[in-house]
Amino acid sequence: MKIETTPFVTTVTDAGSLFEIYESRDRLGTPCMLLVFLTDGFFLAESSREALLRNWLSQVPFLTAAALPDPNTWDPALLAAFDLRISAVPFTGACPAERTSLLCGRKPENFCMLIENADSFSGGVSALTDKLFAGKTPQQAAEITACFLCARHDPVQTVLEQESFAFYRLMEQKNGGKSHA
Repeated sequence: MKIETTPFVTTVTDAGSLFEIYESRDRLGTPCMLLVFLTDGFFLAESSREALLRNWLSQVPFLTAAALPDPNTWDPALLAAFDLRISAVPFTGACPAERTSLLCGRKPENFCMLIENADSFSGGVSALTDKLFAGKTPQQAAEITACFLCARHDPVQTVLEQESFAFYRLMEQKNGGKSHA
């Protein structure tokens, strides 16, 4: 398994299972996003450990994203364990959970962020994650991440409140400690 960290994204490649990543969680750092490239043979874990891993993924303080060329060939339960899916083709299934619809929209095609017109799938994924955090300060990236994390478990109203508070905190920082200029 290979783990690469940048200020905003930790990328995992060549992992055999989510449990392998879990066992190496101390090497993941504190990113805004954990990006896992899924390869043939990747699986969640032995059935006795699935609940542990789902709980861990639902509590980590960063977004989780699975990068896979075609989500239609994967177990929806495995994909649902991640906050986001990054794919080269549209997903034809249904959004499996309310948190997915909050994060990605209610249409099945929004279940995945699509990589199109890229020289390679991995290059397209890297370009997408770079674009997500391009030009962001660490505080801006942290506020954006906090809004997404709120959407994991909280009702829509709470997510909207989180977004509003984040906006005012960022404006306060921009204006030198004053929340309105």
